[in-house]
Amino acid sequence: MGIIVGMLFNFPGKGLALNSQSKREQKVRQIISFIDNEYVDSVNTDSLLDETVSSLLQQLDPHSTYIPRSEVLANQEAISGSFVGIGIEFKLFKDTLTVVRVIAEGPSARAGLQSGQRILRADTTSLTGPAVSNKKVIQTLKGKSGTPVQLEVYDPLQSRTLSLTVRRGEVPVNSVPSAFNLNDTVGYLKLTKFTQRSTQELRQALKRLKADGAKHLILDLRDNPGGLLTAAEEIADEFLDDDQLIVFTKNRKGVKTEVFASRKGLFQEGKVAVLINEASASASEIVAGALQDNDRGVIVGRRSFGKGLVQEEITLSDGSRMRLTTQRYYTPSGRSIQKDFDHYNQDFLKQHNFHGQLPIDTAQKQGQSFNTKGGRTVYGGGGIAPDITIEQDSASYNRLLYHLVMTVNLDQLAFTYVDVHRDSLQDLTVANFAENFTVNEKVLNYFTQGQSLKQLSPQYEEELPLVKNRIKSFIAYNLLGSDAYQRVYAQEDLYLSKALEAMQKPVLSP
Repeated sequence: MGIIVGMLFNFPGKGLALNSQSKREQKVRQIISFIDNEYVDSVNTDSLLDETVSSLLQQLDPHSTYIPRSEVLANQEAISGSFVGIGIEFKLFKDTLTVVRVIAEGPSARAGLQSGQRILRADTTSLTGPAVSNKKVIQTLKGKSGTPVQLEVYDPLQSRTLSLTVRRGEVPVNSVPSAFNLNDTVGYLKLTKFTQRSTQELRQALKRLKADGAKHLILDLRDNPGGLLTAAEEIADEFLDDDQLIVFTKNRKGVKTEVFASRKGLFQEGKVAVLINEASASASEIVAGALQDNDRGVIVGRRSFGKGLVQEEITLSDGSRMRLTTQRYYTPSGRSIQKDFDHYNQDFLKQHNFHGQLPIDTAQKQGQSFNTKGGRTVYGGGGIAPDITIEQDSASYNRLLYHLVMTVNLDQLAFTYVDVHRDSLQDLTVANFAENFTVNEKVLNYFTQGQSLKQLSPQYEEELPLVKNRIKSFIAYNLLGSDAYQRVYAQEDLYLSKALEAMQKPVLSP
């Protein structure tokens, strides 16, 4: 603990103070010196220091974190929304690196690599056998932009081995994996994270949806853990009129900083519904709270995670970094999104019981009440409480589906199904697959591995369509990617049906 205290001496007005003669720093140097010279076993004090720093920050709050120098690049890539590599999604299937998907317009796509092919070797490094791991694959295929990598590839469709040269380059990590129109007037947009690229991606998607006739929008923030505060502010600005408050923050001294919508957004007209759940956090909660408190959109789903703390990233002298909580943020009505730290794990366990069902959201009307701009009542108590609560996540699980996911690996089976049938499936487009592919008895039997589902539930006929939809969704993902997955999943999505119902009603009222 003394190490970090010394590092933060006079923060942020001065640099790191490890060379000062403060008593605290002298104590730290003494401890490290004694460990180095006197401890009974040889110890890597650098590693020990990293663990000490990480442990200390965890005592502050769950979101103040330490980033070792070796992990800084990966964290930067997550924030920037891109990385340097060859541009593939992969699985380790039967001890072999298998290409699940080639990212469009990426380095591998330009080189001619195709889904389903096996990468046996990269330069002199073997990528087959039990010693191959995800970490080894990533370390081997990532590298400096512009550098070539020679791949030895086996193509199972043609039963031949070929050699390809791929030149590494920047690969985007899309935060808008899916955007399409649900009907003639309502568009759907899935946002999975908030990065430096997210605003640009969202604006491009909104333009396409509007060009295809969308006048209203369902913004899906389910399972979105957040990201950059600035990205959340910019995205909320796309839906709000000028000078409407988006969010405000307070630091330890109580200094308040307000952020207002300041430019013409692409979707300031038309109805908006925002989908959230227990895993919607941080930046997702800023956007949902801003639209709710300004009566700009209806919030559908379940109470969000409850992370209302802002971290500042600080670079330390050795190149490592720490993210230190320096502010709390509040929705326009004054709600603090942050819930008590003690409730993090407790709430998660309450929300997910052992039967695969989510219980009624008893926290819906807990906490202090606040008023939106139009006078509607909303509630604090941690997280964003939705306007329309999905009390039980029956769209995700029923008895048949729960049994299936507990007994087989649907994603793995979907991959092997696609791999075996790739020759007959490879010409299908997203639209053709969504409309024409059918989970018949033969396909269903493949995924149930011969199990009889009929005896598991008296509501077999009512529950079976959801099971078939989820199987089709997994096949869609492994064949065509996230956009196809979302289009199929949407056909049996209770959140979406509730949002569409809400859009048939008049504007929000107190």
